Amino acid sequence: MTQSEILRPKILLVDDTPENLALLQETLEPAGYELFIATTGEKALEIASIIKPDIILLDIMMPGINGYETCKKLKKDRELKDIPVIFLSALNSPEDKVKAFETGGVDYISKPFNHMEVLARVKAHLTTSEMIKSMNHLIKKAFHEIYTPLGIIDTGVEMQILEYGDTEYLESIKAASRSLHMIYEDIYYSLKKEISKFEPEPVELEGFIKSRIKYFSVIAKTKNMSFETEFNSTVSSVFINPAELQRVIDNTISNAIKYGYENTKIKIGTKKINGKIGLYIQNRGKTIKDKHKIFLQLYREEEDSMGLGLGLDIVRMICKKYNIDIKVDSKDNVTTFTYCFKEEK
Repeated sequence: MTQSEILRPKILLVDDTPENLALLQETLEPAGYELFIATTGEKALEIASIIKPDIILLDIMMPGINGYETCKKLKKDRELKDIPVIFLSALNSPEDKVKAFETGGVDYISKPFNHMEVLARVKAHLTTSEMIKSMNHLIKKAFHEIYTPLGIIDTGVEMQILEYGDTEYLESIKAASRSLHMIYEDIYYSLKKEISKFEPEPVELEGFIKSRIKYFSVIAKTKNMSFETEFNSTVSSVFINPAELQRVIDNTISNAIKYGYENTKIKIGTKKINGKIGLYIQNRGKTIKDKHKIFLQLYREEEDSMGLGLGLDIVRMICKKYNIDIKVDSKDNVTTFTYCFKEEK
């Protein structure tokens, strides 16, 4: 087998009409694609799980499960969900097209289709898909390359402190390293959340918060900020995956430091709120301009601030997963993030 044969993109054609399949083959085979055929949604899922095609051309009206249901099942499969799906259908209403995109399709071509149009769209989506795969591979590789030098920096700083004592310069290095660790952990979670279960468990809230305060005290010290805590004695555990709780708390504390004024206190505590467990984190600093935008992906109120804008988007996703209510108050230079967890019986 030659290298070109190994790298030939695989396309799965799904249609119950032989004439349509013949036309697609006539269009795509001369372009050098490796074609596979299924005449039902059930067979398409079976073949897709074996060959992992690079793209799927999918009819809507078929016996058994239709194209919409087939696409939904593909998108629920962790190994198949990223495969681009182009719908090919005689259904031509705006509602049909909208439904195709809502179920996970990347494109919609109406029948009878034009040969050149099909070929052009297939090429375009294959190129886009390949670019995304390459970028993801690069990110994952770079991501792992970051962790080793960070570990060396941390170890070196600790050894330096043990041997020669602490200095403000070492404190700055340690704080910078922990800020980079925050970015690392956010990227790590973003990459792993689709393939890891992150099972929930009871987490004792007060002790968990205290451990995160200890971690961030080094960063807070660079702005001469300190922490003040107030824990409600009736609040004990919340039911959540510890790694995901850490992402919520860490990103909120990180922002409280980043946007807080120097020489101020960050207040963190727990309380009961309408039968729920409330966790609040409050700082004195710049008032948030638009509370509705801060949880949008990659949004940052200040473009020159350190970070990738991932943090609060991750917080939003985790809170949605666990039905945690988020309340943000920001006025008169005081900002409070409050998270309300359902109390476990």
